[in-house]
Amino acid sequence: MSDLPPGQTRILNLFADAADEGRQPSRAEIAKVCGYAFPSAVSKHVDALVRKGLLQADPDKKRNVSLTQAGWAALDRGPAHLGVPVIGVIAAGTPILASENHETYLSDLKPAAGRFALKVRGDSMIDAGILDGDFAVIQSGQPVPDGHIGAVVVHGDATLKRIQRYKDRLELLPENPNYQPIVVPKSEWAGVQIVGPLCFVYRTVH
Repeated sequence: MSDLPPGQTRILNLFADAADEGRQPSRAEIAKVCGYAFPSAVSKHVDALVRKGLLQADPDKKRNVSLTQAGWAALDRGPAHLGVPVIGVIAAGTPILASENHETYLSDLKPAAGRFALKVRGDSMIDAGILDGDFAVIQSGQPVPDGHIGAVVVHGDATLKRIQRYKDRLELLPENPNYQPIVVPKSEWAGVQIVGPLCFVYRTVH
């Protein structure tokens, strides 16, 4: 969202907060919160956000603004009533490509900015109590200390492992003696993204 001007970012967040409260704010209300003298200043920002595909506006309604899926994604959050978004699948074994989609939600979990869930496949983290079919709830953008479990993308593939850093390598450690660590030499660190730490595991009836 770094390419959005601060005023548009704030307005997008205000519409998102109101949507989570189950209401539609007027442009006069948004103008007052933002310190604008006239609602027309809000309308200019709304028009710009519509052009960018982050808001949609129904011309036949007075209070007519809502966030698009791209708008929610730009804020790194989803509608509160939907819950925590599930983004693709993460491997506990052989890494599986994580596809970015918010088509599924864990509706009984409270969402938070930057929080998402990844479905676990495999049994490489079984000794940490993480089973095949569980959902690993991740807080993106937060540091993962050495010895802690986190989501890591290695050359485009996502995996859930315990992280250990060394001067010359990164080790992604399984919690099952039947699996070997994933060792990434320093020369390949440019292809590694440590997404964020594991917050907790959500389990449905298997």
